[in-house]
Amino acid sequence: MLSSFFSSLMPFKKTIMSSSEDINKVFVSKQRTALNHFILQEDGVVLQDFTLFHHENTRTVDLLIFLPHRGLYVGEKILWKAEELQGAKIERFTRQSKKASSTQIESTEHAICRKLEDVLSFDSTPIERIMWMENLSQVEFESLDSSFHELLPKERLLFHDDSAAEIEAKLYALREHQGLPFSNLKVIGSLKAHTLLLPDASTPFGMFLSTEQQIFLDAPLAKNTVLTLSGDYGSGKSTVLIRKIIDYMLHYPHATVLIVTPTLISGELLRNEFVSIMEFAAVKCNLTSLSFYTPSLDNEPLETTRIFKEASLVAFDDAHLLPVKMIETVTTYKDSKSFLWCGVDLSDHDNKEASYSLNAPYRCPTMNTIHFAHTKGAVFTLLSGLKKHLETTSSNRIMIILPTHDAVTEYQKAIETHLHVKCRFLNTTYSLQYENLDEITLSTPQHISGLNVPHSYLINLNPEDPLYSLSLSRASETVTIISESILEG
Repeated sequence: MLSSFFSSLMPFKKTIMSSSEDINKVFVSKQRTALNHFILQEDGVVLQDFTLFHHENTRTVDLLIFLPHRGLYVGEKILWKAEELQGAKIERFTRQSKKASSTQIESTEHAICRKLEDVLSFDSTPIERIMWMENLSQVEFESLDSSFHELLPKERLLFHDDSAAEIEAKLYALREHQGLPFSNLKVIGSLKAHTLLLPDASTPFGMFLSTEQQIFLDAPLAKNTVLTLSGDYGSGKSTVLIRKIIDYMLHYPHATVLIVTPTLISGELLRNEFVSIMEFAAVKCNLTSLSFYTPSLDNEPLETTRIFKEASLVAFDDAHLLPVKMIETVTTYKDSKSFLWCGVDLSDHDNKEASYSLNAPYRCPTMNTIHFAHTKGAVFTLLSGLKKHLETTSSNRIMIILPTHDAVTEYQKAIETHLHVKCRFLNTTYSLQYENLDEITLSTPQHISGLNVPHSYLINLNPEDPLYSLSLSRASETVTIISESILEG
């Protein structure tokens, strides 16, 4: 292995780079294209200036290369120059030397191992250390004092004049080809776990975001920026929005963030998702800097609240469902804050330089439509379907969506009387702080923002209703549409 640390020999000590432009210039050339092409051929990954978040700690990794059949290569860039090293010697760092270390390669490797262990519980991915000599050629290195050659194995050094073929040969030589590849999702996904979709029964290690979602996640969000994300219901807007906010808070730990949602429960579900992602990803955000707001007659106007005035970033989930007047008012503050707008149709908030969309469907439930002419057939059909569903499916939540409050009350009574199953009726005051979602939830379309269930029933909803598409999108697996109608003839 590469020597742990090196003593600091003043002029050529590793320099902290001042900008991403300096960080990235290492690969700016034909060399970069060739190297990336070779790694792409192996289904590998190259990460430059990668920020690793682990609990309260943040660390920048200069270069991280993943090759599925070989493992991880952790690289640190050293800015030593040949003219500064003439006549100098180098010695191994020891705790007794009382000198600062010139590199952080060992502690970086240790941080990566801890992150993988915390996310995966166990991990056996091999890690090799490499050093990128950005300003040194191999010939210049050969001319240095022998102490450099003893402590810095040449086979682990990437020189600025190395060809892509030479770099490839060095990486291959450090680690033998493994017949069973290491998982990109497990390794790179774990290091970026706060951006993953959370694990479920079918994806125990989570999943990467879609390409469209990743593009929005990577979009720069500087001060006074307005980003809009549009897409149909069920396209994954809220999914990527909450990860965008987490990523922002990790990079700017002192920032204050406000999330505005159309219903109280949708905000609470986003908050729960926020906490679940932090726990899964082994990261920590300052939750005291995160606030939620839902417009209602009982709440103070958003623009006059303390949380709005203090927020550096304000995010609106399902913005198309929020009051138009409130939207128009807060938009006037866009020069003093950063805004994230997320909704189905955001043409009024379009910003050509910062507008993104999700076109691919995120959830595509199977739909089963039942039409009939019996006056009270909907109740009977629903009860029959629910009885069968509850007998054959375990621990799956069901949502029943009806057009009016009175219909919800009627159906709730019928279900509890005939099936002896407790139902939850969603209204404007429903809060997860005091109640849990039961196996069966009933609601009108106005109160289902943010909710997702495996199966839902849509009963006598008008397909022309603007919220009909929202109702369809609440199921992740199957939807049953029950519609009473008068048959002609």
